[in-house]
Amino acid sequence: MMRDFLLNHAVPIAAVIGLAELLFAGILFADARRKSSVPVLLMGLIASGLAFDALVIAGGHAIPAGILLILSRVRFLAHGLFLPLCIALCGYVLDWVYTKKLAVVWLVTVLLCAAGGISGIVRGLELREFAGLLRYVSVGTPVWAEKLNRFLNFGTVIPLIAAGIAAWIRQKNPCIFFAGFLMFLFSALGPVTGNADLIFLISMAGEICMAGFFLLYEKIQWRDDGGY
Repeated sequence: MMRDFLLNHAVPIAAVIGLAELLFAGILFADARRKSSVPVLLMGLIASGLAFDALVIAGGHAIPAGILLILSRVRFLAHGLFLPLCIALCGYVLDWVYTKKLAVVWLVTVLLCAAGGISGIVRGLELREFAGLLRYVSVGTPVWAEKLNRFLNFGTVIPLIAAGIAAWIRQKNPCIFFAGFLMFLFSALGPVTGNADLIFLISMAGEICMAGFFLLYEKIQWRDDGGY
């Protein structure tokens, strides 16, 4: 029943998720500017990358093929560049500001962003239609790029879950934990339930949860702070 619902309503689901994530990103960017806050800016960038991904997928049929190809390339590029920012965010969540630990975290983040960006550029793309969605998928991509993409999908979220547990204990704020955990859960839910072909759509539920809990964390944790 749930599968049929997703197949029959894939376009509006992706569009609503993308627009909601865009709204969350806009609020985060506004708060980051007002508070001069680096971690809030990081959350805004991650949320904006998720929003761009969902909106390009949702609007595939309405976008001319040539432009869709360019936007899809940017979509994969943004995925590789923005997802590693979760690692840098962990340093701020753990309150490693002005420490050598944060410098190391940023070094790892920059290296992963560079590798992720390159993997987005070298991806082979092929136009496919599924569940009413017209999108470019990764085909003929170098093995190392595919392995790196899988690592970024889970290897950046697991540290976020760990940092979220620490923040839950120290700050009494569980939002970062739920942002990472729900992203991880929905990313794994497709294959686990036998709906691997719908993983790109099911994982969007995790993405909107991540963006939403980022915003909630910011509103709770830094509502009275000047930011970092």
